[in-house]
Amino acid sequence: MSLDAIEPFVTLGLTETEAGPGRVVISVPLVGNRNDKGTLFGGSMYSAMLLAGWKLCNIEAERIGETGETYVKESGVQFLRPIRSEMKAIARLTRPPYITGRGNLAFDVEVDATDEADKLCGRAQATYRLLKKKD
Repeated sequence: MSLDAIEPFVTLGLTETEAGPGRVVISVPLVGNRNDKGTLFGGSMYSAMLLAGWKLCNIEAERIGETGETYVKESGVQFLRPIRSEMKAIARLTRPPYITGRGNLAFDVEVDATDEADKLCGRAQATYRLLKKKD
């Protein structure tokens, strides 16, 4: 599935700037995503981070020949410093995909949020599941 099919990706003005095995990068413009303090809104940051992880999981599943629907199972985020510029959400796996006790494919992902100077401004950890399509 394309990120363009996910409404927040489009409405927040996000851009997929890199997508390949092992790494996905999504850019978030400051314009249109500012909070009342003039910095990047935390909800926009978090949305981009989860979407970068989701895209990475789909790429990895396809790479190993798995199909199904990808969902976020759980996630958490740390907002480390305000962002006053465009942001990059950089997703990577923290371990290889694995099969859960229920037979689903699981992904553990970490996503860094950096500003235009490449300073770390936030970090998210998330687990995703690929639920296999039933015949």
